[in-house]
Parts: sequence; structure tokens; C-alpha cells
Amino acid sequence: MFDRNRLVLNTLVSQAQQQQGKSQLKIVTDLLATGVRNIELRREYTAQGLGELQRLNQLRLANRLVYFYSVPDNLFVDHQLNINLLQYVSEAQQLGASYIKMTLGDFDSKQSTDQIPELLRLLPDNVELNIENDQTKENSNVQKLTAFFDLFDQYERRVGFVNDLGNWIFTGQDALVTTTALVKDTRFVHLKSYVLQSKKPVTVSFTKGDLDWQTLLEKFSSTIPVALEYPANASELQGDMTTLFTNK
Repeated sequence: MFDRNRLVLNTLVSQAQQQQGKSQLKIVTDLLATGVRNIELRREYTAQGLGELQRLNQLRLANRLVYFYSVPDNLFVDHQLNINLLQYVSEAQQLGASYIKMTLGDFDSKQSTDQIPELLRLLPDNVELNIENDQTKENSNVQKLTAFFDLFDQYERRVGFVNDLGNWIFTGQDALVTTTALVKDTRFVHLKSYVLQSKKPVTVSFTKGDLDWQTLLEKFSSTIPVALEYPANASELQGDMTTLFTNK
């Protein structure tokens, strides 16, 4: 049975409220009613500057939350480390976030390898960086991702992988094959699914789509955090959580 302490809610579940002008602080406050204490914040939802980061951190401390910080940017730009990386790390520390998620970007095993020591130097000991597959072929090529993660075999610290199970279909790759190839580097999972509309994939809840999510979840350690990341209303979210918790 799924351990509910593994569950993370990405604030995308409250997309409708965000689009109506609700702040991410209010969204997280409302999500406390679910009983989930692991929250993935979206940088693009935080528009009120340093003050909002500090208030979100106060909310975290008051409710013993664990924050994951989703940054919609590439780690490598023109084969070099993103010049904004230090800013993202600083924001994560202001939030008290334990995890940062980015996409890989312009990584090249021949041109970018010498950037790894600098990358590890910029990461505080209490912040874990993970790379996610998105819906683009550039950021989700399995060979490219594997080459990047293999570089850390010679270091004491690693950058890990966020496996977004519902994104592989957008890049024409098989979710089971890619999951198996990257499982040793996976630290975090995004759980959602898809349906095909006019032969094009559309993201939906894991309970409504065509993805064999039960088989995929069995590939991971029973301690790896799993996030729900798709728009849902309160009743839909509660129903999906119930399905996950009763999954055998």
C-alpha cells in the first residue's frame, strides 16, 4: 500500500485558483486541508518577490512542511551553467526548500563536463538538485540524461532525476523503457497520465489516462516521493489521493 508520507502536491493542482489571482501562499494554505505536508512550489506562481518567499517559509515552519521548488529553466545554457543558478539556490534557501527541480538544457558531454565541479560547489549541502524530463525531445533524450548522470559517479554528491511519467509520450519514448533506464538516478516522481485527442497527447489525472501507472510505480523504491502535477478540483484531488492510497 502506498505510504501517504511519500505524497507531494504540486501547486499546479490549484491552477484554476492561480489563474483567478490567488497567491501561491493562499494556495498552499488551502492545500493544508488535504493533510499532505509535502508541497512542490512553482517559481512561476511566486510573483510577489522576497516577501512572499519569506511568508511561504513561515508557513512551512508553522506547519512542518517540506518544500520542493520547481524552476522552469534549463541547468545548461550554451553548454555553460545557467548564470541564474545561484539566484535559484538563494530563493530555495529563502523558502527553506530542500529540493530544486530544473531541466537539463544545452548539456554536451564533450563541452559541459568541466562544469560539474562548479555545479557541485554552488549547491548547498541541504539543497538537492534534480533534473526532470519535460515535453521536449531536447530535455528528455534518455542517452543525454544518462550521460549527464553518469558524470557524478566520480563525485561524492550527485544530481538526481525527476521522472515525469506523463511526459514521455510527448517525446515519442516509451515510459517503461525510459523509467527502467533511469531508475538508479531517480529521486522523485511526477505522477500524471495522458489521453490522445486527435492523435495528440493531453495531460490528465493518472486515474483517467492511458498510462500503466501501477506497473511504473513498482519500479521505484517505496521511499521515493511522488507528486501529483495536473489541474484538479478539490473533489477530484481527494478521489485521486484515495485511489493512490488504496493501490496495492
